[in-house]
Amino acid sequence: MIGPRNLREKKSNQDAVMHRFWKKNWCIAVCDGLGSKPFSHVGSTLACQSVCNVLKHLDFCLAEKEVAKKIYLHWLELLKEKNILPTDAATTCLFAWGNGDGEVRLFQLGDGAIYYQTECFGQVSLKSDDLFSNQTNALGYSKKWDDWAYKKIHLTNKNHGIVLLTDGISDDLVNEQLFTSMLIQKAKLQSVRQLRKYLKNELNHWPTPQHSDDKSIGIIFWKK
Repeated sequence: MIGPRNLREKKSNQDAVMHRFWKKNWCIAVCDGLGSKPFSHVGSTLACQSVCNVLKHLDFCLAEKEVAKKIYLHWLELLKEKNILPTDAATTCLFAWGNGDGEVRLFQLGDGAIYYQTECFGQVSLKSDDLFSNQTNALGYSKKWDDWAYKKIHLTNKNHGIVLLTDGISDDLVNEQLFTSMLIQKAKLQSVRQLRKYLKNELNHWPTPQHSDDKSIGIIFWKK
């Protein structure tokens, strides 16, 4: 959902969400373009495309560092085709990549959050020094694997799931576990159309006073 500030200033939505399913594997990406950059909306959309395009052709067991590198290089190629500098299209990149056996690999570069509910609740944790630095972790700026956060989990029953959020949502949450559990349950019980309608209404009436950021959510839940 486009944020109130961008609506007032007649700017594009700088968030992007995309998912793909192929054979027994799937992926979902949520990216948030840096608001100060002129082509951040392009950067976030191309980042989602890069995730989906690259993962479709990768071995699921490929080392995480190589996965991130291949996605980054593909993103750079897409930007080059449009004659856009990477720093002018900088974006966060959060994605989940899973297979039919319930194995899931979670990757995060930059702000936002990935929460998961399996046998316990958790999140992909950024390094503590990242939380207090002025460094911008994003495609277009980050040059090393250490800027990424990574986690591998297993989804094994119908109550398990994952929620990916841009920081327009994650920064405002008080009870992350309750929020995650609620979204997973609603996703299980409602049709895609009903869920979209519910989420659109919730985000349009976001309770944080004077909220301004774009807001995007990606949800995955286990159906077996």
